[in-house]
Amino acid sequence: MIILLFFQGTLSGLTGQIWQSDFTKLSFVNLLLLLGTSVWCGFQSWNFSSLVSQQRIPTTAIKRIEQKVEAGWFISDLTLTIGMIGTVIGFIAMLSGFINLDIENIETIQDLITELGSGMSTALYTTLTGLISSVLLKIQCFNLSYSIDKFTK
Repeated sequence: MIILLFFQGTLSGLTGQIWQSDFTKLSFVNLLLLLGTSVWCGFQSWNFSSLVSQQRIPTTAIKRIEQKVEAGWFISDLTLTIGMIGTVIGFIAMLSGFINLDIENIETIQDLITELGSGMSTALYTTLTGLISSVLLKIQCFNLSYSIDKFTK
């Protein structure tokens, strides 16, 4: 499903718009982390379901999968943190335009408006991709953790 969302975003031009608007490219770091971790989490789910079909899972295998799920939880928090870092960078870039502002000169005001727009779009896109990536990864990790807990009890 996540891969389909990537294709839809590319076809609709959203990824191109994000690429142009986010000068830090942290949005794409988040999206790549989302894609890679989703594939990895899907593999862990497939691995766990193949172990369940054997009816007897060694406790060492369960512990290994649980440790791997912890890495997924960490990456979901990491995407949120990367999004917030992009937000701060965007706001810093946005506010740095006020340093050279000369209200008598129209060119500096135009430059300020450009910098405000660039910084704000970076801040918003990194926040959005960080939040969405984090939520989607947390859902996947929760589902896998819940399946493991349900099987072990």
